[in-house]
Amino acid sequence: MKMVPISKERSALVRVVQVLGLYVLLAATALSLSSCGLFVKPVKTENLVAERVLKKKIVMTGFAVNMPLQVQDLDDVAQGVPRELLERLQRSGNFLVRQSKNLLSYDFQQETPSAQLVRQVAAENDAQFVIAGEIRNAGVRTDSKYWGLWETRKRQIEIDFAIYDGISGAFISRHHLYRPAEDDAKVGRDKAFGSVAFYATSFGKALDSVLQEAVGWIRQDLAPYPMMARILDIKGDRIVLDAGVQSNLVVGDPALVVAQYDQLPTLGLSSTQAKPLQYGIPQVSMGIAKIIQVQHPFAVAELRDTPATADFKVKVGDYVRFDPAVFMAMK
Repeated sequence: MKMVPISKERSALVRVVQVLGLYVLLAATALSLSSCGLFVKPVKTENLVAERVLKKKIVMTGFAVNMPLQVQDLDDVAQGVPRELLERLQRSGNFLVRQSKNLLSYDFQQETPSAQLVRQVAAENDAQFVIAGEIRNAGVRTDSKYWGLWETRKRQIEIDFAIYDGISGAFISRHHLYRPAEDDAKVGRDKAFGSVAFYATSFGKALDSVLQEAVGWIRQDLAPYPMMARILDIKGDRIVLDAGVQSNLVVGDPALVVAQYDQLPTLGLSSTQAKPLQYGIPQVSMGIAKIIQVQHPFAVAELRDTPATADFKVKVGDYVRFDPAVFMAMK
């Protein structure tokens, strides 16, 4: 049998194919290793410096239940919804959370609260903001299709919540959220609210989506508001605040001291009837305070450039405002 000699061009082509095959084999091996978590390299974090966020205090009251018969298969839903919301808000790193088991109402009816009640709830729970809500609907919705020959049944969840400023008692925002579940299956009280088994159900998945959206709205609505700390004690030119390490304060942080000017309330007319409506009390700037000591629950600040007149005097119960503009001015 006569052997046919291989040309130089054909020999070079064979080598190129072999090299390419080797690269493909190495790439496949690397891909298979990287798909396993044991071989994934962590992301370098040398340049990822987290911005320090001053944590605002939030209290969330119990959620009123509009239709109690619809939630008999749920374990402690009135306290479970705010508890789950607060846990997610706390994990965000922007808030210190408190929970009040009471409704934001005197008569167990979820109506618009008075500014006095909002301020009372905020003071009792050491909070800057108050959030109250209601479970509007957790029933089954039936939709007919094909001229009534076919129908689909899906359970739904609707919640409504409002955010209030705990210092002035003013209303900030309100949101109404809705999600349908995949079916009309009941959850069962044997599944603890917020547990893995609870969120594995179709209704739990729908509620999880609603809670995530609610957290997003709360963070967005409260982002423009600076953190406020209440003055607990005054000793000469030093003041003790109800915020410290847990609020992310550090030595050197500047703040604006503000007091309510009771002699000048802000009044207007209500939209429903022509009667005076008090919107709140204006705040008067009382100078600058600078943090000189921080502990876990409190901090000590030194007053600077405060007025010495009798009408404008820093007192216990006034506030300091950690405004970003003050931070920039003091740098």
